[in-house]
Order: sequence, then C-alpha cells, then structure tokens
Amino acid sequence: MMQNLILEKSDGAPSAVEASNTDFALGVGDFSYGDLYRPERLRALAETFYAELESADAPLHRELAQHLAARGRNLAGTKQESELLIAAAPHLSRFVARLFRVEMERAAQIAAVCGQDAVFQLKVFVARRALKKFPVAQALTINAEQARAALMLLRRAAFADTLADDDELGISRLTVRLLAWEQHLVKGMAATSDQTVAAQDAELSHDVKAALIRVNKSEAGAALAEFADKSVADADLAFVRAALRVLEAWAAAHAVQPGAKRHVRGWVSFRLPHPLDYERLVQIERPRAELPELLHGLDQNLRRRDGFALTDPRATKREVLDEVDYCLYCHERDKDSCSKGLRERDGTVKRNPLGITLEGCPLDEKISEMHVLKKAGDSIAALALVIIDNPMCPGTGHRICNDCMKSCIFQKQEPVNIPQAETGVLTDVLELPSGFEIYSLLTRWNPLNAKRPYALPYNGKNVLVVGLGPAGYTLAHYLLNEGFGVVGIDGLKIERLDKSLTGDGGRLVPRAVRDV
Repeated sequence: MMQNLILEKSDGAPSAVEASNTDFALGVGDFSYGDLYRPERLRALAETFYAELESADAPLHRELAQHLAARGRNLAGTKQESELLIAAAPHLSRFVARLFRVEMERAAQIAAVCGQDAVFQLKVFVARRALKKFPVAQALTINAEQARAALMLLRRAAFADTLADDDELGISRLTVRLLAWEQHLVKGMAATSDQTVAAQDAELSHDVKAALIRVNKSEAGAALAEFADKSVADADLAFVRAALRVLEAWAAAHAVQPGAKRHVRGWVSFRLPHPLDYERLVQIERPRAELPELLHGLDQNLRRRDGFALTDPRATKREVLDEVDYCLYCHERDKDSCSKGLRERDGTVKRNPLGITLEGCPLDEKISEMHVLKKAGDSIAALALVIIDNPMCPGTGHRICNDCMKSCIFQKQEPVNIPQAETGVLTDVLELPSGFEIYSLLTRWNPLNAKRPYALPYNGKNVLVVGLGPAGYTLAHYLLNEGFGVVGIDGLKIERLDKSLTGDGGRLVPRAVRDV
C-alpha cells in the first residue's frame, strides 16, 4: 500500500467529528462530506485516488509512488518533478470534480478556456504578420475606417457565426479560419490514403468555395476587390488572400493609429509587451513645465476611493489567459527564475538595475507548471500545484506580493503578471459550485504533496500561535496538518465564525459552503 511508503504511523486517537444533518454523500465510493474532516478518512481517500491512478496510468502511478516514498527529495526542484506533477494533476482534478459532483462545471470551464485560443493566434497574427507587412510609417497611411468597414462586411457575408461572439473573439476566430484555408490552398489537396485527412481537406475546400459564393453575392465582394492580389490566379486562394489583406490592414492601422486604437481598447490581442525603463516604472505626467517637481499619475490609471470598498477590478478571465500565454514555461529548461530566482554564472543571485535581489518566489511556488495547466483550462489541477507550496494562496495573489514577477525571465520588457494569474486560478475554482470546499480540501488533502499528502490525526500536543498575520496563520495551518492542536491570538480583535461553519471546535460536521 502506498500509505506505508509516505507516512509515519500516528498514535493519535481517531477523529471525534460527529455526523449531523449537514453531512451528505460525496461522489466517490462511500465517502461523505464529514469524512473530509476526519484524518483517518483523508488517508483512505488518498489511497482511493492512488488506486484509481494506478488503474488509469500504471507507469505514472509508479513514478508518483517513488516520489512520495522519498518525500519529494529525489526530484525536488527538477524538470522531472515538474513533468510528473503536470501529468498527475489532471487525474487529481477529475477525481476532485467527481468527489464534489462538479464534472460538468469543470468541463465547461475547460471548454471556455480552450475557446479563447483563437484570441492568442490573432495576437501572433498582429505582431508577426500585420505589423511586418505594414511597418509603422505605412500603417499610419492606411484608411482605418475603410479597413474596418470591409472587415465587418466580410464577417456578415462569410462568417456570420462570429457575430455572436464579442468582436475580439469573433475576429480572432475569423482569422484562424482564414489562415487554415490559406495553408490548405497553398499546399493543395494532399495525396493521402488517410480517409480522415482526405475528408478534412474536402471540407476545407467546400468551406472556402461556399464563403466565396456568399461574398460575391454581397457588398463584401466589392470591398474585398480593393484588397485583391492580381498576381494570384486561383480564385479560391485569391479570395482568401484578399480577406487576409483586409485583416492585415485593419490590424496594422488599429495597432498604430491613435484614432483607431480606441476601437480595440482593452483587447489582449493588441497588447504588446513594452520595454522596461527602470527609471520610469510608474507612468507620470508633469503638467507645469515651470514646476517640474509637480507630478501625478496618468488620469486613466486613477481610481476614486469611497470608503473602504475595493476599487481594484482585477484582471478579466481573458487577461489572465493572456498572461499565461505570454509565459515561456521556463520549467521545461530549468530556468523558471520566477520560482527559483535569477542567477549569475557563479550561482549568486542577480540584482536588477534598482539593486533589488531577484530571488523569485519565497515559497518556491510551482508557477510555470501552474501556467501550463491553466493554459489547458484545468484550474483545479493548476490550484492543486499552487497549494503544494502555497496553501494560503488567498493571502497572496495580485494585491499582496510580486517577488515572482520581479524575477521573471523577461528583464528587459514587461514581465508576466504572475500574481494576476494566480488570483485568476483561485477565483476560477472558487466560482465552481462547492469551490470553497475544493480549495479547503486541497489545503489538508493533496495526494500530490510528497511532504504531507493528508493531515495527520491529533497527536495530543497543543501550540499557541501569537500573531495571526500571514506568517502566523500559515504556521497554524502547517501545525494543524501535522496533528497539533492550535490556538491563535492576535493584538487585534478576532471575530468568531458561526459554529455551523467551523464545526464547533471539531465536534460537528461544518456546514458546506456551496457558493461564495
């Protein structure tokens, strides 16, 4: 049994949590919600997961068992550890989703994220094709209004399905489709015995011809004629190239021209990283030339504060995905400086031009690995890896710290906004039904955590934690998982939560939080 490999025996007494009318059956085996507060049942739940993993992927299970047996010391901080955890995390995510009966909601989240992939292909198109085809001087001469009108006519005539999306996603999907058509027409119909490939080629050819017919019957035909390439003889390819020229002109104009930029304000596909000027990290204005010491921030960045309500809108879901897409996933080359710090050739920690040491995340959070899983849309899997090193992640995120961001591999241009990505991962899980319960469970039961896969029973020893700031409440969490009884005190008044939510000191099953 894997349990004999990973944990010392505990002589603590069984949990005294009593069943109540707040208890209910979970979606795995005979486990109930109350079992999630009984250490001996957490151990059984972990064994159930390991058994299912072995059945689904025996080699992966064997590798994970070796990692757990070594308490993580064999692979700590290596590329192999990253690959192992990334491979195992989706299995854990599916298990947890089934446990809380949120499989459909999890699948919907994954589909929603994958549905945004086209936006980042548009971003590549803007940077690598449109702006190379039309350098700044040329882009400034483009008739942006004409290009915008031609693009809208094209969408209405040949890509009406994209009109149901917001403009950024709709134009992104249109772009991806045109690029696929261009690639297909340039290479020609492949001679293949693979019936699936042949069917796909035939479908692409049919789609191009159908779109061309619709365009020629509408106003879009005349609009595209302005962008036609007379050197292309094939009618289908000429149509696709003309449509792509419309896109190139539209993208270049809206990326460069001040008047056109307002039409794509807030679009991540037009957000390109800017160079870092360490002497001007905060954008300011000096409104009076005769008084240069008078300065203030840009008006568009000001937020009016009224009382103590939060005015921070945080990143949107698409903006979070933009940061994840921007990441280079440096763990694949053991260069994830955001987590491990940026080093000189002699191994010493680098300093940036402001003299700040670039030591990376003080918790060694698995950031790059989190991004890989978030890119695939699996926020539960991503959060599971975050919680291994940072179980109290609601206390970090974009409002708290940015040590990781300062140590990002991008030192000469805008870094990846890792704190926003972390906040986005946690928020996505909390938005699931029972999302808080999923997070809460992963803090005391995480079978991918080689050091402590699940909380131990009470060992009879009590600890007083004085001061409940971030360090204090995190220490209390780790002590609880090691089996200690914990009492926390602070100089400020601590308001008790309702007993129905806390379980009355471990005597009752807490009331489950369905929505937050």
